Amino acid sequence: MSDVVRDAAIRVVRSAERDTWRPLVDPPGEIPSGGREADVFSAGGGAVSTGFWERDPDTWSFERPYDEVALILEGDADIVTDDGRTLTVGTGDVLVTPKGSAGTWVIRKRIVKFWVIYDA
Repeated sequence: MSDVVRDAAIRVVRSAERDTWRPLVDPPGEIPSGGREADVFSAGGGAVSTGFWERDPDTWSFERPYDEVALILEGDADIVTDDGRTLTVGTGDVLVTPKGSAGTWVIRKRIVKFWVIYDA
């Protein structure tokens, strides 16, 4: 999360305007594949932030250092949890990954998500 916007003005940020998103720097993954992101809003001294994230098909492990709720706008993926469950997410689904949760992303079709992070 960098360049997070804190602005009192009402505005619209369009997920389709991805040419303004910045490329992911050193994204993890087996391939590694490309991706982009855009920070949208931050409040509470950065405790709450929101943005968009896009990632091409790839596989990598993660452990969340914060709480995240994400609305999947496009794509198809599995999240294989450390306890062995496989959770499939697709367009319209909400993915909740609490702080300390861990697993593996397996993206089959480019994923685009709108995320909300709580990191206090």
